[in-house]
Amino acid sequence: MATQNLLQRLDVAADTTGSSSNASDRRIEEVFIAVEAISLGDAVSLDMSQTTDSDKALKVVKADSGTETDKLCIGIALEDASANANIRVCIRGFCEATVAGSTAQGDLLQIGATAGQLDPRTVAVDEGGAATFNLFPIVAIATEDDTANVATVYVYSQF
Repeated sequence: MATQNLLQRLDVAADTTGSSSNASDRRIEEVFIAVEAISLGDAVSLDMSQTTDSDKALKVVKADSGTETDKLCIGIALEDASANANIRVCIRGFCEATVAGSTAQGDLLQIGATAGQLDPRTVAVDEGGAATFNLFPIVAIATEDDTANVATVYVYSQF
């Protein structure tokens, strides 16, 4: 699982002729095992329902604020995977993620009640005028408005 973060190129996007447009984005990926079917762009969590600690650090499920064992979001799936298959996960850097339809550029994103989807951090005001938050860890920041519930995000390192 250990990945090195070696910088191979210092090209700006316009200079990456003949190479990937991601050549210098410095994204860090890790490989995990999917416990369930996971889709490209899904927010994933370490599976805290596993009985051994080593499996908790190895297996992932869709992140979900409504499930006690699925709240430890570590990144975004970079590919589709079926149950028990290896899956690449962006644990830091730029990638496309499944987000709530109201996501705007600059929104801080956290796990939500829809499994695999990131929601903007919201502030509500209670009857006494005090601000209240739904306080799940900030996982990423949106770098653009969503289009059909997908946006490019920058994932903050959680793993």
